[in-house]
Amino acid sequence: MYYIRAQVTRDPASERETEFRLRMVIDNAPIVLWALDKDGVFTLSEGRGLKGLGLTPGQVVGQSAFTVYASVPEILDCVRRGLAGEEILKTLEVAGRVYETLYSPLIDPSNGAVIGLLGISTDITERHGAEKERESLQAQLLQVQKLESLGLLAGGIAHDFNNILTAILGGAATARLSLPPESPAQADLDIVISAAQRAADLTRQMLAYSGKGHFEVRPFDVSRLVKELANLLETTISKKVQLRLELAASLPTIEADMAQVQQIIMNLVINGAEAIGDQRGTVLVTTGTQTVDEVYAQSLFATDGITVGRYVFIEVHDTGCGMDESTKAKIFDPFFTTKFTGRGLGLAAVLGIVRGHGGAIKVYSSPGRGSTFKVFFRASSAEAIERIKPVPRYRGQGLVLVVDDDAGVRGAARRMLKLFGFDVIEAEDGRVGAAAFAARASEIVLVLLDMTMLEMGGEETFREIRHVRDDVPVILTSGYNEIEATRRFTSKGLAGFLQKPFTPDDLATKLAAAFARIG
Repeated sequence: MYYIRAQVTRDPASERETEFRLRMVIDNAPIVLWALDKDGVFTLSEGRGLKGLGLTPGQVVGQSAFTVYASVPEILDCVRRGLAGEEILKTLEVAGRVYETLYSPLIDPSNGAVIGLLGISTDITERHGAEKERESLQAQLLQVQKLESLGLLAGGIAHDFNNILTAILGGAATARLSLPPESPAQADLDIVISAAQRAADLTRQMLAYSGKGHFEVRPFDVSRLVKELANLLETTISKKVQLRLELAASLPTIEADMAQVQQIIMNLVINGAEAIGDQRGTVLVTTGTQTVDEVYAQSLFATDGITVGRYVFIEVHDTGCGMDESTKAKIFDPFFTTKFTGRGLGLAAVLGIVRGHGGAIKVYSSPGRGSTFKVFFRASSAEAIERIKPVPRYRGQGLVLVVDDDAGVRGAARRMLKLFGFDVIEAEDGRVGAAAFAARASEIVLVLLDMTMLEMGGEETFREIRHVRDDVPVILTSGYNEIEATRRFTSKGLAGFLQKPFTPDDLATKLAAAFARIG
């Protein structure tokens, strides 16, 4: 606050010097020095900062601040509070520039009454912009670090799950081969195999998210995929929520990564069920085709890859609480959630998948009327590729060494190999495996070698084996994909690569290729 005090003595020369210095500051610093009387009328308006406001010195003197800034209520609020005796520091954007302003009441010391307002407004546009940019960069860095951490976690989980799935998928597939076709257990084993393959699809997606995998794009029927997921979805959502399917027959295929589309369907159905909450309600999944024109395309999210043409759609409608416009505007933001505990990337991941496939999303929702998510994928003329292929009746003979630090994987591989006619010896790590090979090198016809082991990894074990005998075929196995695994495997001469989890026909194909190469 500034008090008006009487001057007892005056030094004209000193006053002129002070005025000159003050004028130099006002004329050269990016500030506006202004003052108002008790009625809010400008009595002073000086400074280089006026140029950014499109004003000249003294231009508004004699005018009311309530008139000059009638369209800027934030300024008028500060003026009123300042004339009421409050000192305020406020940053506001005016006429495209950012000003930091100190509002200081002028006080009459004789009676303490406010007789005006003194303001110093500093143009901080460049500084403000730099701070915003720095904050944005920091936020981006934090987001990158968060996603990298999630990627590392996802990669590690996926690798370990692939070991578990090798035992499940390998065991079920081997049992299926061992039983006669008419066995009633065949249908149950088919369900186990199908579920394990879907889980393997998800782990491949996790590996791709972590940068240690790749997506598999192929043509498939969306209606069939939804039908296969129905049982899994019904066990995931509340018993009070009814899942209804209205699936179009004879749909064109779409060319996409099946695991990613599976995630879209599961996310949307689960979100719809959670929007219904503890009430009774319905989640309806519909499929069909639609021709998208230019006008309709403008109403879709992720329209970067959208062109006019025929699309296959998956529509998920729920009878839940719905969303207002402000919520709907945020639903695709990473980590945004309306639930007490979030589910990670949520709909942001859905949007990313759709955008990556050149598709789009349409969202309909209003409070109390539920929500509808309609996802579009370009229709394809390609024929669908069946998931389950006929199992080759492969036969072989000889001794195979299986080196893996996961007992479940070793057991599954042993049963498959015995089914094909091989004898098997096992080693629980690379050091034991290298010793076992050295002891029976002349008998072993092939080595199945894990890439990642705590006690002597795959690459070192491979070198030890090659040192003993350089012509034995070695098939490398890993929970990571071939590119990621062999990128670190600098040794040459592998007979093949087998990604976990694998089935008997996957193994048979690799065995046939490995032996054909040497014989």
